[in-house]
Amino acid sequence: MKKNAVYDPSSFENRIYKFWKENNLFEPIKKNKDSKNFCIILPPPNVTGHLHLGHAWDGSLQDAMIRYKKLKGFRALWIPGTDHAGIATQTKFEQVLKQNGENIKVIPRNQFLKRLYKWSIEQKKYIHAQWARMGLCLSYKNEAYTLDENVSELVNSTFKKLYDDKLIYQGYKIVNWDIKLQTAISDIEVVHKSTKSKMYHFKYQVTNTNEFIKVATTRPETMFVDVAVFVNPNDERYKKYINMQVINPINDKLIPILTDTYVDSSFGTGAMKCTPAHDFNDYKLAIKYQIECYQSVINQDGTLNENANLGEISLKGIDRLQARNKIVEYIKSKGLLIKTEDYENEIGYSERTGEIVEPLLSEQWFVKMKPLAKQTIVLIKKQKPEFIPLRFEKTMQQWLNNIEDWCISRQLKWGHQIPVWYSNKTNEKIVGIPPINIKDYVQDTSVLDTWFSSGLWPLALTKHSQTSKLSDFYPISMLVTGYDILFFWVARMFFLCGYLSKSVPIKSLFFHGLIRDSQNRKMSKSLNNGVDPIDVINKYGADALHMFLVSTATVGEDLRYDEKKIEYCWNFINKLWNANNYISTHKQVTKAKITHVINKWIVNEFNKTNTLIQQQMDKYNFVVAFKHITEFVWESFCNKYLEYVKKLFFDKRYIKETIYTINSIYKNILIMLHPYAPFVTEQIYMQHNKKSIMLEKWPKNISTMLSPNEKQLIQYFVNIVSVIRDLRIKHSIKQAHVIKVNIINNKKIDVNKINQLLDKHNIKIEKLISKTSTNDNLIITNNLTLEYINDFMSQAQNLDVINKKIIFLQNEVKRSENILSNQNFINKAPIEKVNLEKQKLNDYQKQLDELITIVNSTKN
Repeated sequence: MKKNAVYDPSSFENRIYKFWKENNLFEPIKKNKDSKNFCIILPPPNVTGHLHLGHAWDGSLQDAMIRYKKLKGFRALWIPGTDHAGIATQTKFEQVLKQNGENIKVIPRNQFLKRLYKWSIEQKKYIHAQWARMGLCLSYKNEAYTLDENVSELVNSTFKKLYDDKLIYQGYKIVNWDIKLQTAISDIEVVHKSTKSKMYHFKYQVTNTNEFIKVATTRPETMFVDVAVFVNPNDERYKKYINMQVINPINDKLIPILTDTYVDSSFGTGAMKCTPAHDFNDYKLAIKYQIECYQSVINQDGTLNENANLGEISLKGIDRLQARNKIVEYIKSKGLLIKTEDYENEIGYSERTGEIVEPLLSEQWFVKMKPLAKQTIVLIKKQKPEFIPLRFEKTMQQWLNNIEDWCISRQLKWGHQIPVWYSNKTNEKIVGIPPINIKDYVQDTSVLDTWFSSGLWPLALTKHSQTSKLSDFYPISMLVTGYDILFFWVARMFFLCGYLSKSVPIKSLFFHGLIRDSQNRKMSKSLNNGVDPIDVINKYGADALHMFLVSTATVGEDLRYDEKKIEYCWNFINKLWNANNYISTHKQVTKAKITHVINKWIVNEFNKTNTLIQQQMDKYNFVVAFKHITEFVWESFCNKYLEYVKKLFFDKRYIKETIYTINSIYKNILIMLHPYAPFVTEQIYMQHNKKSIMLEKWPKNISTMLSPNEKQLIQYFVNIVSVIRDLRIKHSIKQAHVIKVNIINNKKIDVNKINQLLDKHNIKIEKLISKTSTNDNLIITNNLTLEYINDFMSQAQNLDVINKKIIFLQNEVKRSENILSNQNFINKAPIEKVNLEKQKLNDYQKQLDELITIVNSTKN
């Protein structure tokens, strides 16, 4: 493969992705007879959606997992798919039709659905293109769509089984209602916004008295169907009125005064009107106290109905928001308005239409959730799926314990049509399977909530997939998803798939947070702070973005987007690229015995790093694993080792083993970095190998041992070269200048052997001394104290260097202490990260104490 001198990801990324697909490298490969299955299912994006940075983060994490498992010898499979996304897709398609001047209302349903299906399939091409740009290792041969025939069959059979088991029913209940789309919508499609409103305070006269109860509301248009006034039973102001009646000021109807501890005595007037037809909490109170609550005042289009009368004046047909002022003026004319005040409250808006969502009574299909939740809790307790982080298991348990019945019907055309048929001739109802004489039946016109089909996703992609070859991948090994859809999707998969299979559908669940901007704000359209991942890829390449997304955020926490960190990732990849340019100047050596202590040292460093990386990768702790990789690659391999061995290329005794060592370590680096930077590691790997890096195995530790004396020797060498290199940089000392040093208080060092190594770096140990005559020229590093012979710098300059180092260390100690005093960090960060920070603090404090002692001694 042709080698480019300059790192330019755009020159190879598209070609490599095409190569992977054409050679079926994304498909599960059985590398040996003991290969275990490992399966991830991609959370299906909306078929018409444009993938945002959150999708890129989600995909990058999964991609890193699947590539790591492939390298570890697993028969790894990542199944992609897309969601038909009922409301989102239908509204988008309707907008397209309107832009083309078509009248949606006159298009027959069947024709509309055929055109929409064809259009949705066309839209998938855009998602495929984005997946490819991101480099996702997806098994396209097993790709699914939530409207595929096998998925539809599973959806219908599940509906029938739930219905037969009396877990699905039809009922007239309160739901979220979009007045523009005229359909029930799910909680996730309701966006709550802080909105400037008015709070109206009214008088409700207590019957047979001249006394009033003051009631405050932001929704006077719903007062027509108030059924009660509730107060807290412990509120002394209202105890004497309990079980009496008040006169509704809008229509003079008598309604009772009831009590419940739900009422907050400190909020508003402490008296709450109860309108169960238009408020979810009021609806619960009405059910609790068996109050008739089936009378509504708002139509499905948002207008008021026949119950909205101001005396002889009818408000029927007027929009409920437009009628508000008329209602307030009418009550004011009766002398029952106390005051109106500005008020800011959270109001639910439809995500799709922007309309205020109305809680409305409507006949819908529901799933009885408590029996399913109970069964799910038992399965989780018995089969113990892994929650990463663990705290989300408790979150899910709490939701399952407090679950309400699920409204599964939507008044749309697009989606899985409710599999229920009603006879035209009798009251017969057929569920699940279409009737033979279908012309005599009418199918329910509603469709199922999108979450119903996506809740069956693990089964749809494996046991009920279009190919039976995937059955042994169930239960799914791993699910990666944002914690924000734990309730909407994850829990539904557990109770639907668990209900059908009697098994948890997923063995491990990995939850990530939300992506925020550099100011820690949630990315949103309103703030215009979103970032298109394709724009980032165009600028930095897919690997830099992939590496940033996988290596930045602690498990379960939010990720703050920071372009400087992406630049760091690009620089790191560029360092890797340049190392390849240097290494490629030497011909490869297939095998050699490693004898030189410097070569042994880098092998030893690699072995330690490889062990640490695997420990973290096996726990999906990509952040800590990446820290180990970058420290080894950037510092140990590139900055140190490649510099140390330059002189060995001129020594015939060691040239072959040095080239062999460099190539072996570099090849292993590429393999270890492949889950973080798939494109560039493949590009470099294939310059030296005929096969793909994806067919490689994770590297094993290399069997080369350092003797105790060699360990000590190389440690001294590394420390001395490092500090003297810093000394040269700080004081602009030429490389040709031989820097002489004395070593203080260390009798164990073999001066002759270490000088043989240092000679190639123009450093020389003059002698071992027990103490120094001056403290001006001391360098302390890792339990080694050096005195350099200053033939290039004044005493004052040297003391200035020490004082600057003290200031630096004081700042580092303070920073580290602040981190360790942060209880949030201690509770949530991995224990390895906490221990690493503690070790840093200990090292900083030790160096600081030694330098302060040196400075103080110069004052005496």
